[in-house]
Amino acid sequence: MAIPVCLRALGVAAVLLPSPPAGAQTFMFETGTTLYAKCQNKAPEYALACTAYIVGVVDGIKKDIFLGRAPDNCWPDRLGAEQVRDLVVKYLRAYPDQRSFPASLTVSVALNDAYPCQK
Repeated sequence: MAIPVCLRALGVAAVLLPSPPAGAQTFMFETGTTLYAKCQNKAPEYALACTAYIVGVVDGIKKDIFLGRAPDNCWPDRLGAEQVRDLVVKYLRAYPDQRSFPASLTVSVALNDAYPCQK
């Protein structure tokens, strides 16, 4: 099975993520599917929820980098909330097969896809 572009962007760790045992359910507050639905909804409260979730994920990732708990990334230092939201929505639209993953993972992958590190 080919590794999707988004998973390749995460490196080996993403490929090694274990599947839950048969019959087990993995709870997620937000999946790519639910986040995409919020982001596509025209009601202002849904647009706000979409943007707030994505910005919160970005802040969490940046916090982990600052604390040395995560590797650095190559994202611009100053990303606007609307810009990040648009990148994530574009990614979710382009890769509907990735919507079943946790939304936090999808946000990270979308940004890594948009701003890859030069080797």
